[in-house]
Amino acid sequence: MTTAARPSPKDVDPLALPDVLRPAIEARRTEIESQRRLPSELVATLRASGAFRIFTPREYGGFESSLTDMVTVLEAIGRIDASVVWTMWNGNLGFFAVWLRDAGVATIWDAHPDPIIVNSTRLTGSATPAENGYTLSGRWDIVTGVDAADWIALFALVPPPGGSDDSEHPEVRVFCVPRDAVTVLDTWHVGGMRGTGSNSVVVDQLFVPAEMTNDVFAPFRIDRPLYRIPAFTLASTGGAGAVLGIARAAVDEIVELAGTKVTEIGTPLGHGEHVQDAIGRAEAALRSARLLLFAATGTIDDAAAAGAPITEAMRAELRAAMSNAGEISRIVLTSMYELGGSSSLYTGNRVEQLFRDGLAGTQHGILGRAQFALAGRVRLGLDPQSPIF
Repeated sequence: MTTAARPSPKDVDPLALPDVLRPAIEARRTEIESQRRLPSELVATLRASGAFRIFTPREYGGFESSLTDMVTVLEAIGRIDASVVWTMWNGNLGFFAVWLRDAGVATIWDAHPDPIIVNSTRLTGSATPAENGYTLSGRWDIVTGVDAADWIALFALVPPPGGSDDSEHPEVRVFCVPRDAVTVLDTWHVGGMRGTGSNSVVVDQLFVPAEMTNDVFAPFRIDRPLYRIPAFTLASTGGAGAVLGIARAAVDEIVELAGTKVTEIGTPLGHGEHVQDAIGRAEAALRSARLLLFAATGTIDDAAAAGAPITEAMRAELRAAMSNAGEISRIVLTSMYELGGSSSLYTGNRVEQLFRDGLAGTQHGILGRAQFALAGRVRLGLDPQSPIF
């Protein structure tokens, strides 16, 4: 594994990233919304801080943080800005440095010592084997952070040899392609998460060298705790922490509003029993969802540290905890929006934006109700019925 001329790990503890980045993020909030993407200056600040190197191996200047630490960081960033946290989540694929072949790693890291790799897990592409690689075609929607990216990891199906045996399933592969090799469609005209720049990308008969692709279930090429966790588990978990952080920020805003807003009978909003009840329920719900999520990530981290198997049951419990985080966040966001009354209607009001952004985040499929059913199937001893579990 080539490691020459790599940046050294940052002096800052990755858990301190939210405090380090807060001023830069808050200063750009209006631009993030209006530009429908992260401003280039903010991307540069995030990159320089190591915000996209949380899962990158130490040899490549990364933090090589645990799964739990990643979720902790994203939860805290979610309390600051939803579009930033969503972009950070989707752009933390630094583990590709020990997942792709050496030649592919050199192609990426030699071009930029601190690359940003974003992804789309939508299985809307197809690929066929070619000499020394594959030919890739397809359209992938909602590619968060595509404008900030150096590389894009696209999921696609490769049909079985011959294509006629119904007993064989298509292979799921990840194809890592340079940002300038795709056509970006300006499709991200939305209500929530406006600043993520989650546009669509298209490729048509693009040749991808063999070293730039991998089976989605391929193991890592290095044996250390973080890299004993399946790649898809690493890549998919952060969104649950992000939506909990967004929902927590909405509670923070309503608590502040409750001390200053006066009701129609002249009393502070926070003196109303229904407000107190809603805040108390929101606090309990968020804390319980957080505890469940961190228990699931902690179980996986502990198993990885001990060199024990990361079982289907562990991953299913994590999926259920992630979906629970999405469900609870949706409930809390709606409750806080209602408590804000007419104040929640106005653009520029933090609750209005958090409501839009948070509900958009909870729409992500990895946080959806279908993941509860997946967990139930595993608990019943049935096939999880997911190509990317």
